[in-house]
Amino acid sequence: QEALQVDGVLAGSTRAVEELGRMQKIDELFTILKNKRELWKQVQPNKPFPGVCILQVDADVPAIVVKSVFQTAAFAGYPNVSFMVGKLPKSGG
Repeated sequence: QEALQVDGVLAGSTRAVEELGRMQKIDELFTILKNKRELWKQVQPNKPFPGVCILQVDADVPAIVVKSVFQTAAFAGYPNVSFMVGKLPKSGG
């Protein structure tokens, strides 16, 4: 499964990371997370942005993909990243 989702909405693909075999920023994911951070700051201008996100990762996802998603989240202003790892249910069927 190559699809990335943010709050259940498609946020890009990991295909390029897997094909290149090296860490890289995932542009679509970065844009969505950055926009969410900016919206939060507009709605709550007097509070510091917590920068928290939780990555739900299938156990079969290559480490290079996980590192790229983690790094992209940090670039977008989310330095506090937690992980949920497990076997994700297969979609479709």
